[in-house]
Amino acid sequence: MSDLTLVLAKMSESDKRVLIAIFILVLLVILIFGYLQKLVAYVMYNQGLQIDTMMYDIIRTRVITSKKEFKKEAYRKSYVLFVKKSWISFIILLAFISGFFIYGAVINDLELNYFKEAMSDISLGLTWPMGKVFGMTLPIDWPTVSKVPDYSWSLNKYLSIFFLLGSLVSGIVFLVYCQALASRSLRVRKLCRTYFSKDLNKISNDHA
Repeated sequence: MSDLTLVLAKMSESDKRVLIAIFILVLLVILIFGYLQKLVAYVMYNQGLQIDTMMYDIIRTRVITSKKEFKKEAYRKSYVLFVKKSWISFIILLAFISGFFIYGAVINDLELNYFKEAMSDISLGLTWPMGKVFGMTLPIDWPTVSKVPDYSWSLNKYLSIFFLLGSLVSGIVFLVYCQALASRSLRVRKLCRTYFSKDLNKISNDHA
């Protein structure tokens, strides 16, 4: 018998279940991370193509012929587009974040304890059975529900949920615009290397 077989034979059933669960979890994390990486790369590529659309006519008509001018104009257009698209979500985000503190000031709770209590009320409590696995204290079985969310009416609670959801949604929208700005910046650098590099192949292609 191999060393691995001996180790597995000596393991208890709970140890085997934990080992299988860890293996499946690691596999899922790798798969999810891989697909997310591909998705982000695809989205950023398409966001970066906005620079091509904005700069195409300027380059085609040779209004700009130097790398420095191209980079300056491309960045200017990119930031103008960013401000035009993101300012509404940014203002909304600030409004929701301000709402937390304004309401806290109204009820004389500047430490936002009302928000902490609200999140505690609507949270799900889980108790994980723990045990020794390979000398480490790890979960050995599925958790049991120790606390259910409480959605009973409370102004503090529902205002907290409203401010939180508003902040999350507007924050995500604003981050998407920030990502688009970063994608366009990467595209500008790539286009500068492609069209303004000293490549002898370009000369041969022009005279072909």
